[in-house]
Amino acid sequence: MGRRRFGYLQKKPNKKNPRYLEASYEPPVWAYRKWPDQLRGKKRIYKNFPLRFAIDAETWLNDAERDIIRGTWVPPQLEQLKEEAHGTTFAQYAMGYLREHRKANGEPLAEQTVEKYRQYLRDHLIPALGVYRMDEITESLLRETIDSMDVSGDGAGASIRWHVATLMRAMFAEASTKKVKGAGEPLIGSNPAINIRVEKPLADIADADVSHEELDMLYAAMPERHALVIYLVGVLCLRPEEAYGLQRGDIDINPDRQGGMVRVRRAAISIKKDGRTVRGYGKTKTPGSVRDVAIPKYLVPCFERHLGKFVGPLPESPMFTGSVTHDIVNPQSVRNAWYRARKTIPRLEEKKVRLYDLRHRALTEVASYTNSLKAVMEMGGHTQVSTAMHYQHVTEKEKRKILAGIEADANAARMKRAAATNDGDGMNTPSRDEIESLSRNLEQMDPKVRANVLRSMEEGRRFLILSHFSEEAQIETMAKTAKRIMKSGESKDSEKKCPIPTRPKVP
Repeated sequence: MGRRRFGYLQKKPNKKNPRYLEASYEPPVWAYRKWPDQLRGKKRIYKNFPLRFAIDAETWLNDAERDIIRGTWVPPQLEQLKEEAHGTTFAQYAMGYLREHRKANGEPLAEQTVEKYRQYLRDHLIPALGVYRMDEITESLLRETIDSMDVSGDGAGASIRWHVATLMRAMFAEASTKKVKGAGEPLIGSNPAINIRVEKPLADIADADVSHEELDMLYAAMPERHALVIYLVGVLCLRPEEAYGLQRGDIDINPDRQGGMVRVRRAAISIKKDGRTVRGYGKTKTPGSVRDVAIPKYLVPCFERHLGKFVGPLPESPMFTGSVTHDIVNPQSVRNAWYRARKTIPRLEEKKVRLYDLRHRALTEVASYTNSLKAVMEMGGHTQVSTAMHYQHVTEKEKRKILAGIEADANAARMKRAAATNDGDGMNTPSRDEIESLSRNLEQMDPKVRANVLRSMEEGRRFLILSHFSEEAQIETMAKTAKRIMKSGESKDSEKKCPIPTRPKVP
């Protein structure tokens, strides 16, 4: 007992009354530079042993001496952390990953994202991998896990499999690169998921070719308290969850009722807490999704009607609420209403067009009115652009062109529909204000798009609208389209503007 060639071993608290053995030694000088935090203020490393385990104490000191000579010595507390990490199972790591993982910008994951990841882990990854230590998991085991996921012949389940594989790669990438707190090195030495690749399924867009007339039919077929969602998604390009997240204070109608603005600032979310679903507000999908979207003039009555009947007086009052709870609407309730409304249009029912597909329809329409990719991305709240594009700004002229296109197409469709249903006297002509409004909108459009809209009109109305163009616009339009227009054999029946679709009475 006492001083040794290396280290020190003595009885404690003293020789006359020994209760345990204390072994100690001085750390190597170079270790203080390598692990300053762990060794700060420590002159010796200590460890206690029961009296009858003197051999274990000697062995501990001999092992420390050997590691110091070899240059492989590490502080004992780090060794303990490594041992604990070595025993970490996938299930243990997965739960910690959900708590601690951060986005690239350092922000924590959104609650709805955490809930979705938790579902993927619970349903697919933990049942297959949960009991394995992280350092036991191999590439073949991961590949077997992904390949065993059910994907039907029509592709159902492919999207979930892709998301699960993506989450799995991210988890193992972090486990193999991020240093464990205090241990000074990653949990595993290499990433077994690095070569696990699953082809991303193509976006399932059933049919985005939904006309203005069909939008109006869908609007009329929806329950009145949910109907405005059709135009918010199908014309203004909002994501459904962005529409559900709107509040009264987000809607501004111009004093002259010639348009307005929708301010997208949040999204409605649904998360599970204590076994029940809680609905609330969260962040938009991306920072770029926070945006202002102009309201076309023809939709102003729809917004006013909805605000007057279904929205509370406070700025924070939800735009869409449940008929019973009067709280933020349950998205499933809107989807159920959508499925019923879709049945009124057999073509859309056959194609199984989703509510979300109306957003694709709206973005496609916007793209047809402008050559500005930035304008389309701003309307849709997208952020994936090149660095150069990032510094471009959408001009007010581009925004006006988009609104003019939406207005003109919608009004032309309604006027054409009115002509088909008039009493046949040929005297139902639109008002001067209607003609002037349509002319102004058309004149702001690209000449090619303008020509397409004009060709869809009956001949008399076409020349009536042309007469309200500026001289420059008349010359430009007639030079490009007059021959095709004059040769058309379209009906000369007069038309009238179609009002906002009349909603069927609910018994």
